[in-house]
Amino acid sequence: MANFCIIHIRSTLNNTILTATNLEKQTLAVKSLGNVAKKRGKRSVSNGALLTGEALSKFLVDKNFTKGQVLIKGFGSGRESAIQGLVSGGLQISEIIDLTRVPHNGCRPPKRRRI
Repeated sequence: MANFCIIHIRSTLNNTILTATNLEKQTLAVKSLGNVAKKRGKRSVSNGALLTGEALSKFLVDKNFTKGQVLIKGFGSGRESAIQGLVSGGLQISEIIDLTRVPHNGCRPPKRRRI
């Protein structure tokens, strides 16, 4: 399984960061729109996540990684677009796991406003 990698997608409201690791948890590459595009674009849009996924996939295919497992964390707009970019770059995705934390009860809401 030397050609298997794990891709972590951290999708926030402001940016989408993709990190590729091998099976020993050693980091292979970290990509976001800031180090992919020449111009500073709007990082929060899903098109930026698509470009980032394609760039990471191209890097991994050049390093002879063909299959990958995707771990997603966050609720930003670039979740699905980053996976589409990975697939269109030539990487085969074996499974997708969502690790987004969901509060069971959450924080106490603020007091009602009295006017």
